[in-house]
Amino acid sequence: MQLAEMVAGYALALAQALVPWRVFVAILLGALVFWLAPRVARRHVLLLVSLAVILFGYERPPALIACVVVVCGAVYMMARRGVAHPPLVAGLSVLYAALHGLIGLLTFTPWLDWTGLTTAAVLPTIGLTTAFTFLRLVHFAVDFAGGRWMSAMSGTRPDALTYVTWSVFFPTFVHLPLIRYPAWAGQFNHLPARLDWKRARSGLLRIAQAVFKGAVAGVIHVLLNPTGALLRFPAVAPGEFVLSALLSAITYYIGFSAYVDLGIGAARLYGIDLPENFAPVAAFIRISRMRDFWRNWNMTMTRWMNDYVYQALGGHRRHPIRNVMLTMIVCGLWHSVSLFGVLWGAGLGLMLLAEHGWNRGRIRRNWPELPAPLRQGLLLAGLSLVNLFLTPYAYDPGFGRYLYPLFWIGIVPAG
Repeated sequence: MQLAEMVAGYALALAQALVPWRVFVAILLGALVFWLAPRVARRHVLLLVSLAVILFGYERPPALIACVVVVCGAVYMMARRGVAHPPLVAGLSVLYAALHGLIGLLTFTPWLDWTGLTTAAVLPTIGLTTAFTFLRLVHFAVDFAGGRWMSAMSGTRPDALTYVTWSVFFPTFVHLPLIRYPAWAGQFNHLPARLDWKRARSGLLRIAQAVFKGAVAGVIHVLLNPTGALLRFPAVAPGEFVLSALLSAITYYIGFSAYVDLGIGAARLYGIDLPENFAPVAAFIRISRMRDFWRNWNMTMTRWMNDYVYQALGGHRRHPIRNVMLTMIVCGLWHSVSLFGVLWGAGLGLMLLAEHGWNRGRIRRNWPELPAPLRQGLLLAGLSLVNLFLTPYAYDPGFGRYLYPLFWIGIVPAG
């Protein structure tokens, strides 16, 4: 009985840790205001509601929203004036590297105290917003700048209200998935006349699913603490290490997909359908190949990397090995602008290439395929190990700061 009460207490606390309860209240009140507003005003109301949910529900700093609006507005105006996309993308990449690299470095220096932020607040409040906004702006610049203003949407010009709301729509501003501008504009400019109760019910169920997943991930993390066991390597027994690696990967999937479920469910309450970002749990646990993993994990991000990095480098047409490695390194740098990011991306790229090389050799020599459970275990263990040993938070702050370029050039003090 005592154990059951303890687990229930952890579940309740950690479900709320997914997002505070005030977020759910803000989402529901915002949906009520949205549907009570006159139909002709709903596009403007959705913009205002999104800003209110971000400010008062998620409690993001007003300065952060202002900076996002300014940068997004600058990209919009330059694309509209016909500026070619290469300098736009280059400028965005430099800005992202500077901001995101500084954010990461702050977590290893006394400067974080000076800003008034905490380590737990830096990633969700600034880091993720910066990362998601970067993806949207690169997509918009490549698809609409440099003479593509009309052709990218079959003759439809992007308008300012649609663009700004797309930039700050709260489910994609705070969460994922990434919805591209044409898909967004097609829905935003044809919002439903009345509430679709079937869609709203599915949205509420998706939010409930997110809360349940968050509770499950939290209970696993607190009661079993697989990451803690991994960080004690090599002091842990081999069997415990392997089991912890598998549990760590599964818990991360449950928690990450829960966060995205919340965004997808919330968007449906406003008549917006966001693309799926993860395979369902039942399908995901059957994945046994690295390439299939990337087709089912953070799918909108994977498609972005394929379209704007891998294919831009030449795809499989020329130098595919180089292109795979560079794409995964860019993926790593998107997560962390540091040597951590480079090594993390390179590790994942090597896993892809090793699997491809093994399969080619196996087919050439007519070897039998490894059993699916073994392949699944190897895949999860490999992903867990790359994630563990190449993440900044696995290192002592005194060492970790040396892996950020801004430290090398003496901008940030060591003390």
